[in-house]
Amino acid sequence: MAPQTSPAFLTESDAADYLGISKKTLQRWRFDHKGPAYAKLNGKLIRYHQADLDEWMDQQTITHEDKESL
Repeated sequence: MAPQTSPAFLTESDAADYLGISKKTLQRWRFDHKGPAYAKLNGKLIRYHQADLDEWMDQQTITHEDKESL
């Protein structure tokens, strides 16, 4: 049996689950021009590429400087 691969593009619901947020939050971010990149197909269907979700999450990482350097 061949190994299962994840689909190249995720639905809104799948993308929200992947990020651990609600679908409504993902929709609000899109409406507010925030959040991860997405594709809009035929002017209606919204899809998210998993690599874009991963990249966006990496960009949200906040690191704190060592307190001794302050």
